[in-house]
Amino acid sequence: MKAEIIAVGNEVVMGNTINTNAGYIAKQLQTMGIMPKYHTAICDEPEAIKSAMDIALKRAEVVILTGGLGPTKDDLTKEVICEHLNKPLEMNQEAQEALEAYFKSINRIMSENNKKQALFPKDAYILTNNHGTAPGCILEYNGTPVVLLPGPPKEMQPMFNDFVIPYFKKLMTIYYETIDVKLFGIGESIMAERISDLLGEFEWGTVAPYISGYEVIVRIIAKGFTKTEAKQRAQAHKNKVETRLREYVIGYNEDKLEEQVLECLKKHDYTVSTVESCTGGLLAGRLVNCSGISAYFEQGMVTYSNEAKTKLVGVKAETLASVGAVSPETAKEMAEGVKRVTGADIGLSTTGVAGPTGGSKEKPVGLVYIGLALPDQTYVHELRLKGTRTQVREKTVKTVLYELYKLLK
Repeated sequence: MKAEIIAVGNEVVMGNTINTNAGYIAKQLQTMGIMPKYHTAICDEPEAIKSAMDIALKRAEVVILTGGLGPTKDDLTKEVICEHLNKPLEMNQEAQEALEAYFKSINRIMSENNKKQALFPKDAYILTNNHGTAPGCILEYNGTPVVLLPGPPKEMQPMFNDFVIPYFKKLMTIYYETIDVKLFGIGESIMAERISDLLGEFEWGTVAPYISGYEVIVRIIAKGFTKTEAKQRAQAHKNKVETRLREYVIGYNEDKLEEQVLECLKKHDYTVSTVESCTGGLLAGRLVNCSGISAYFEQGMVTYSNEAKTKLVGVKAETLASVGAVSPETAKEMAEGVKRVTGADIGLSTTGVAGPTGGSKEKPVGLVYIGLALPDQTYVHELRLKGTRTQVREKTVKTVLYELYKLLK
């Protein structure tokens, strides 16, 4: 089935809001065998909405719209679509009661204009909004499902997961299983060379590479006449990919690298501390994202100045004087120092030139050293990174976690 995703909103068209909804919906659709073929963004104007709807109905078998379901006058999506498809609106008692209950739960009086959010065609399948005031709905027009969803991601995503996915799964006669093999530390071209015969479209499904942030993803979508058949096919191909790229695998599907690191810390019963210069606390923050890290994370320090490096973690003054803060020697002493002073099993350090200023011929912007002091040995890696200041810092954190994960795994 081919799908079109339409974002309605001046803020999206003008670039004030990034359309993350389209990416989220597209990814979820694929897991059900519905292939997103078109992404469209249109302004809050009746003619634009009608025109986009007409085009979508001609070229797609599923149409999903986000945005324009709010209570204000410029929230036109539901009204325009229903009028255009000749589906009269009427007050839905259940939706009205749900709205009233929502406002009561947040101790606010429901405005008169909110009532229009409870208007739906008689044959609409209403999607409850448990995180806001705008219910969604699914309409059927000449056999084509037309899905109307709210724009705010915090409302759209749970509505899509709780109602839209189950709705479409009931319609599917073939089952699909999706596995994302997440890789780090390898480029897309090298990865593609290693598994070239495993990529492409096959009778049983598709395998394709993607770039997501600093990761390379191999997405496997397998189909079968039963759930078991689809899962077995996906798993078999995942095993083939993993066999060739094992050292770069950092997880699957929604796995996060920091969560994988936490599992390794649990396995070895190791604690960890961090001392950061160029990353300024990002590394500690990434670890603290994990629920349950408190039993394994001892302490995080930011030693931006040379004085702090010496005072807090014992970096030698002569080291800083002779080779500078951005050096493998300093990274090593930082990692070993934070491990020593905090009593952790592992010490992690970062020091470098994040830019855009501060670089030199000898130590250019993007030069970073990371230290990993494990119970039995200390490892130091030199990184030559490209990008903005933020990108250099984020890539540094990702690399530290990856190197630690490799060592513990």
